Amino acid sequence: MAAIIPPTKVGSGDRLSMTILLMAIFHGIIILGITFSGDEDKSETAPTLDVILVQNKSSSNPLKADYLAQVSQDGGGNSEQKLRPTDMFSAPTLSETPGVAPEQSIASINKIQQNNQQRLLTQQQSDYSVNTDPNISPHEEATPPSEQTPDYQAEIARLAAELDKTTEELTKKPREKFINSRTREHVAASYMRKWIDKVERIGNLNYPDEAVRSRLSGTLIMDVVINDKGELIKYNLQRSSGHKILDDAARRIISLASPFESFPEALKKQADIIHITRSWVFESDHSLSSH
Repeated sequence: MAAIIPPTKVGSGDRLSMTILLMAIFHGIIILGITFSGDEDKSETAPTLDVILVQNKSSSNPLKADYLAQVSQDGGGNSEQKLRPTDMFSAPTLSETPGVAPEQSIASINKIQQNNQQRLLTQQQSDYSVNTDPNISPHEEATPPSEQTPDYQAEIARLAAELDKTTEELTKKPREKFINSRTREHVAASYMRKWIDKVERIGNLNYPDEAVRSRLSGTLIMDVVINDKGELIKYNLQRSSGHKILDDAARRIISLASPFESFPEALKKQADIIHITRSWVFESDHSLSSH
């Protein structure tokens, strides 16, 4: 007859030991399954500010400025299009990330230079060697061969002359003022009124005979450019009347009417050159008027 083995009695101590073992295994899985990684060292960048230096100051402030400068200037360039100023002290291109410098911060640069110095100090082999020629003075500084050639010196002189010429042209660029039928400023409007009176008087005295015989009439728009001495610089036919006879007559009348009156002192303070843009009307009754 087989002996009956009584069941082992599990006590509270055994259950506590088993619970502690299971909890230790569970926490070990959690701890070993979680990893930590440090953030990459990202070099901070220093903010920058574009500075535009202007040479002339406007009496009025622009409603919508394109740049920041030391003084207000309402139109001082030499192009009709909106372009970045090309002064030699300005950056060559606009930044793709405004307000952020493309260079690394000073701290990052110093760190990189320090690492490079450490690598050079521990380098076993070097691509450079010390010149031990006794004929060379230790205080003598070698000049690159390219800088000793006459062609190199001539190129440097040519570039310096071009830079001086560009600066002088920018400095001497005349101030321009545009006057048309919408002008309301007293000084400019008064000068334009006298200019119109002279043009109409000369035009009616020299009305084209061929236009009279052909009974032609029409309206054209012309831009006339005058300097402060009243001299005619140029004229541009902006819109034709549709008749070559009338267009040519307008050009001839401008030439006959010039020179014009010199700028008054108040207008000279505002501009060196003015553009007068007006409509020229050749009436069917053989008279000329400007609007």
